Amino acid sequence: MSKNSVNWSRIRAGDASGVILAVDFYGTARQEATFRHLCDLLPDPVEVWHAVPPTSDCNWSTATGAGHLRWWTDGLDTVLAGRPVRALVGYCAGSVFASALADTLTTREGHRPQVVLFNPGAPDIATLTRDFRSLIDGMEILTNEERAGLLDEMAAIQQAYAPNELIPVADRYAALYRKGCDLLCERLGVDASFGAEMAAVLHSYLAYLTAARDVQPAPQWRTATSFTSREHRGADFTDTKHSFDLARADLLNSPQVAAALAALLREHEACR
Repeated sequence: MSKNSVNWSRIRAGDASGVILAVDFYGTARQEATFRHLCDLLPDPVEVWHAVPPTSDCNWSTATGAGHLRWWTDGLDTVLAGRPVRALVGYCAGSVFASALADTLTTREGHRPQVVLFNPGAPDIATLTRDFRSLIDGMEILTNEERAGLLDEMAAIQQAYAPNELIPVADRYAALYRKGCDLLCERLGVDASFGAEMAAVLHSYLAYLTAARDVQPAPQWRTATSFTSREHRGADFTDTKHSFDLARADLLNSPQVAAALAALLREHEACR
């Protein structure tokens, strides 16, 4: 069995016939279920590896799609150890990376792996604002007034920029988040370096979003299958779509979704 690498982490052990590669960002304090939750519900003994994003310095705005993809591709030999990729799955902005990794694997392996995308779409200010709001809401040690003040500042920042100006909005959100982290450290009585570590995680996430926006979509991406929650309003990403009457937070923690994914994987295997 392959060992974890700096590029990939095994989140589910399984049989040796092949692996599923998953792309999402876990570092933020978001409220949505993750691929770890979905793995617990899969009925078949599939092995799943999750992409670990590269460490980002403070200059996250220069992150590139090519850099992130190269980081993950360089770790694939360790993960696969000669085994085939059974499928790639991606969540939200991870759908961009999963699709692009499928392009790479098509060249490497001579056929395109199955691609299943959950609430797919390129990141935008709405994506960032939703996740940033979750970060602030998660600072429960702050007072209601302090959290409300940070959220008011966030709303003012969003209104000051055009819908496509993600980088400057993200830059100001990052400064606002550090302000919240400093308040948190003061309240907990811990060294300010803890706040710096929290901010570094946000920088890594911002680099992830920036890099996803840098990846150009290709026509073959439409051959993937999308699983979406009821409130999903993302781009028309794929030709085949399955909508579930589930909240966004529950999409990756649904037995119904897990069963649908397992059936799709079996159908694809049978057709090969």
